[in-house]
Amino acid sequence: MKHQIVLGSLLTAESRRTSIGRLVDSVWGTTPPSTAGKQIRNAVSDLRNILAPSGAVITPVADGYQLDIGEARLDLHEFRRHLAQARTHLGQGRKPDAIVEFRAALSLWTGPMLSGIESATLQAQVAGVNEGRLSVAEECIDLELAHDRHKSLVSELAAWVAEYPLRERMVAQYVLALHRSGARARAFTVYEQARRNLAESLGLSPGPELLEVHQLMLREDFDAAAPAAAPAVRIAPSAPPVPLPAGPADAVSTADAGVPAPDNLPFESGHFVGRTAEIEALLAGGAAAGPRRVLSVDGMGGVGKTTLAVYFAHRVADRYPDGRIFLDLCGHTRHEDPLGHRAALRQLLVLAGLPEGELPDSVEALVQMWRGRTAGRRMLVVLDNAVGAEQIGPLLPAGDECLTLVTSRRRLTMTALSPTRVVSLDPVSREEGYALFCRLLGKRHPQPRPDEVSGILDHCGDLPLAVAAAAARLRRRPSWQVWYLAQRLADPAVRLADLQTEHGGIVACFDASYRHLNAGQQRLLRLLGTAEGERTDVASTSVLAGLPPFVAEQMLESLVDEHLLFQPEPGQYRMHPLVKTYCAQLPGHDGTSGPQPERHGALSAEPLAA
Repeated sequence: MKHQIVLGSLLTAESRRTSIGRLVDSVWGTTPPSTAGKQIRNAVSDLRNILAPSGAVITPVADGYQLDIGEARLDLHEFRRHLAQARTHLGQGRKPDAIVEFRAALSLWTGPMLSGIESATLQAQVAGVNEGRLSVAEECIDLELAHDRHKSLVSELAAWVAEYPLRERMVAQYVLALHRSGARARAFTVYEQARRNLAESLGLSPGPELLEVHQLMLREDFDAAAPAAAPAVRIAPSAPPVPLPAGPADAVSTADAGVPAPDNLPFESGHFVGRTAEIEALLAGGAAAGPRRVLSVDGMGGVGKTTLAVYFAHRVADRYPDGRIFLDLCGHTRHEDPLGHRAALRQLLVLAGLPEGELPDSVEALVQMWRGRTAGRRMLVVLDNAVGAEQIGPLLPAGDECLTLVTSRRRLTMTALSPTRVVSLDPVSREEGYALFCRLLGKRHPQPRPDEVSGILDHCGDLPLAVAAAAARLRRRPSWQVWYLAQRLADPAVRLADLQTEHGGIVACFDASYRHLNAGQQRLLRLLGTAEGERTDVASTSVLAGLPPFVAEQMLESLVDEHLLFQPEPGQYRMHPLVKTYCAQLPGHDGTSGPQPERHGALSAEPLAA
């Protein structure tokens, strides 16, 4: 790796001098060995011999070295040559020729520049070049979209977006290509996933390009062969979609009427395992007769509620020909407040096909419109990530043949809603956790034995999100062995950091639950996090927190309802090992300082409403 970093540094300098100090920084960062200078000179000597047949020469200059590639070919120079020719063609109005040159330039790349070389200094040097490659790809794709090549771009854009899920221009291009190719439901799903990624990773809403494409999809019935009005992701508006009948007197299936039924269900996870009993319970509840059928799935953060809901929704989708609608209510989202009734109803109506500009302002009028829209229909509505039962009532569809599936981290008290079936999820079994880990590990590692993975699953507490994060961590580090990751996770100081993902991972998940608690609940969790063992009871908690026993019991029970404590038997309470690790590392665990976002002052015994 040392030789690769030195060569990469000399190449990116492009015939300019690179000091020995900079080469040392590139190889070792802030902790170089005492022999760093000598090792650099030895590496340069080795590289001279390796490069000699190509004609490239490394010469000493002042306190460093300079690389002259001579007659050797450098892909970066070829890339820039094709790029300059493409710009010339564009200036002359010859867009098809420009596309040819852009494609020739992009074909020189097999991945990010110096990919796989672990050097923060060197990666910072090439960041601009890698960004330039992505901008060229976007510019080329814009031109090709304007020439009706959307179908041929879908696979390529899928790969780009998988690699760069937060790059909004590429996501907008992908959504547009899908929509123009006739994959309307998939286009809406990709948009929704991008919106959630932006919110959870960066705390941002979609930018202008993504919003514009989304609005156009909502208001237009694109023809797959319609020409583009401009090279960017813009299309001239066409006629609005045909509205669905508003009341039960006109209740016919939208599929029978020839109007496309709304369908924005997210993609199924390709790694779903287990949950056989829970799926059977949901299927039985969904098949039960009766009006306003509601299924509820609750469980702690990261246990797989949304994954199960989406999997189940796809299993029964064909029973609901008038539409399958998925809405994230943002009940426990790190950077967003829960959706109020007005915002949620507007989103449901837009997803159902109504133009946003035609929606009323008052909640009462929106409720009536939603009920009229769903009366006499056979629709499946998934309300994901609810903060509480009070958020759900006005959002229920009116049709007796509709089914509503609600997920929440809280145990929902829905007496007025009379849920047909309530399913509470626990962490997966050890066998299911092992199967999930092996599926996500991929082929870069040989499949480990169950006993080799057991330590990792112990430290993950069999929580699906943590198991997935552990597998992803190992997949990104092909030099690591399973035992090495298990050893790292055994250390509470690095456990949560090693279970981070590009979307925040375990810490972000638990943060979202913690910030919705009142100050008393937060303080009690911090105390339990630093207490001995994972189990407690009312008497022990009363002493630990300095509370009367009846208050301690009330607060423990409220944390059970929040799925932040388990209750293996009456009067006994247990913390999930990762929740305990998280709470132990929160500031202010002694109750004298730390985050108090909801209240200030003395300990409050008031639990959150469920």
